[in-house]
Amino acid sequence: MSMTMTTGPDGPLADPAFPPLLKGRPVQPGVAAHSVAVADAAAGRAGAGDLYWSRSEDRLSMAVVLEPDVSLSRAAQMHLLLMVAFGDAFGAISPPEIGIHYRWPGDILVNGAKAGEVLTFVPAGCDAADEPAWMVVALDVNITLDLSVPNPGERMDATTLHEEGAGDVDRTRLAESASRHFLTWIDTWSHDGFKPVHENWVGRMAGEGKTVTVRDGARQLAGHMTGLDEDGNLLFSAGEGRVEGLSLLAALSRVQP
Repeated sequence: MSMTMTTGPDGPLADPAFPPLLKGRPVQPGVAAHSVAVADAAAGRAGAGDLYWSRSEDRLSMAVVLEPDVSLSRAAQMHLLLMVAFGDAFGAISPPEIGIHYRWPGDILVNGAKAGEVLTFVPAGCDAADEPAWMVVALDVNITLDLSVPNPGERMDATTLHEEGAGDVDRTRLAESASRHFLTWIDTWSHDGFKPVHENWVGRMAGEGKTVTVRDGARQLAGHMTGLDEDGNLLFSAGEGRVEGLSLLAALSRVQP
């Protein structure tokens, strides 16, 4: 059996080994995995379980193609499910003192600064009650500084896993752990519904007692995240006792055919 290797700073870095239900499809370094996954899914060249991953080593860029057999309103919960899957995946291979939190709609915070995000793509024109022909859920996380860009590391609101003390985590270990936990969470969601995902996400919700800025489509809102409703929409307070629901469906990216 042969194994493809790439060269990392500390020697050869093996390609990830994914669970049997997922088929790894590598893309070239510097190419976002979700860009290829979305194009292939929309063109019918990809199917359920295809997992695209970038050979870049400074970040984890991976995207999974799904073919939901439920309505979009329920399938959209995969967006939040991938966030909690990453939290568990990273926690399983990183020092326990590193804090992971989630900020709406898809930001992953490590020790309070953004280290990555989850993005979800569906066909344009798919309504809440429709079953989407395909869905791509994607994870992009900074592992090390990208030294190819000017002044890396100067953004105070951004960080990398290595900067926060997870120096033993590399792309391959993280991709393997994230893919395993993603499948585990899908199984949990299939049998127990959204409630366990809800509880985990709220348990790591960023900004408890603090003002945070979140995105709602084109809007930037400052206030307090107070929780999720039973469908996965964010409950958000912008002050003066007002709580509004920010739609999970509005957090999805729509792809024109």
